[in-house]
Amino acid sequence: MGAAVPFFNTSRSGTIMNLFSQQQSTEDSAYSRIYSEAKRLVGLELENARLLATEKLTLLLGRIALVAVCFVVSATALVFMSMAVADFLLQDLPPRWTYLIIAVFYILIIVIAASFRRRLIIDPIARFISRVLLDPPTPNNQEAALTNISNPGSDEE
Repeated sequence: MGAAVPFFNTSRSGTIMNLFSQQQSTEDSAYSRIYSEAKRLVGLELENARLLATEKLTLLLGRIALVAVCFVVSATALVFMSMAVADFLLQDLPPRWTYLIIAVFYILIIVIAASFRRRLIIDPIARFISRVLLDPPTPNNQEAALTNISNPGSDEE
């Protein structure tokens, strides 16, 4: 009788194993590429979030600083205007009545501000904060901002 033939042809099984290992390495490389791209995407999204938070915080703190400076300057101006009105009224009225008139004027301003606080104070602040924090940047706004940065002298709108 003849020689026994092995069940698997060794040369053929080696080729199958090579194909399997090549397919496995191709899949591993595809998974590693997907992983590296996903990792890069997450990093870019975090950087974008940091930049957006920085932009919004800058706008918010800039507005707070502007309001604080305007408040201090207007309070100082109001004090000096009150003294000027008091000097003017002192020519015709006794000092008690002069200062009482000015105090009533301030109380009237406080009452008006308190009664219209939602329309005068709360709504504008809420609109500004929601516009700064919640409105996503649109491509048109980004392009316009980039155009203005790269061409500061142009007035295109």
